[in-house]
Amino acid sequence: MSHLTNLETVLTWEGAIDNERIRQLLDVKAVWASRLLGELVKRMGRRARRASAHAPLEFADPHSARRSPDEYLRIVSTHQDRLIGGFVEDARVDLSAVAPQLFSTLFRAVKQQAGVQIVYRSMSSPAGSERIIFPHAFVRAPRRWHVRAWCAKRLGYRDFTLGRMASAELLDTPNSNPREGDAEWLRMLELVIVAHPALSISQQEMIAHEYFPGARAMRLRVRECLASYAIQDLRLALDASRQGPPDYQLLVSNAAKLPPLFGQKGNLT
Repeated sequence: MSHLTNLETVLTWEGAIDNERIRQLLDVKAVWASRLLGELVKRMGRRARRASAHAPLEFADPHSARRSPDEYLRIVSTHQDRLIGGFVEDARVDLSAVAPQLFSTLFRAVKQQAGVQIVYRSMSSPAGSERIIFPHAFVRAPRRWHVRAWCAKRLGYRDFTLGRMASAELLDTPNSNPREGDAEWLRMLELVIVAHPALSISQQEMIAHEYFPGARAMRLRVRECLASYAIQDLRLALDASRQGPPDYQLLVSNAAKLPPLFGQKGNLT
């Protein structure tokens, strides 16, 4: 079933797929590729068409909802497709190097609702200091992995960057400060994102079409404690008078109505 889902994604973004493409992508024999293609035809229904029995299956759904092709990139990257490095280049920079043993220790702590003793580096303690934390969730920020956890030293919920952990040891101590007590995690904020008003009308229309086609604004729901990540990654201005183009092309129009200093209690930096 997952093969069909992946093939549907490839068909959607490449516009056509045939027996040879399926063999390239999945490294299967022609007979098996033909069987998958037949199942894909049934699955797609009217959203795809073939001119003849031997013609490529073509995507025929111009009214398909606008989506990101990131899932397509993930599929062809996973299968080490020949198109990657040919004419599909992934220029994103991933700064999320994390040791599997560290990740798995934290994962068990989240699952078992237990504590972890870590050696954590921060701007105030660059050499590292011991902390006991009680993590309740992982956070995949745009460029790094974090865990959201209760900090026994700070007596509060904080975000901890996995890349700054020198070590992690699972403890038998149960978590007495679970997710349900993390108010900033539970509270959702709505960021109303618009084209920056300092842009010309035509520029605003262009930006709106790029980021939220068919609308003048986009309403983005985020957890309060994670809002700063979205603001930094999308480079959103909060104060139109101080943060303007060309550095900022998008604005949070309801910033004045949001909690003061929201999202600023994130990393221990």
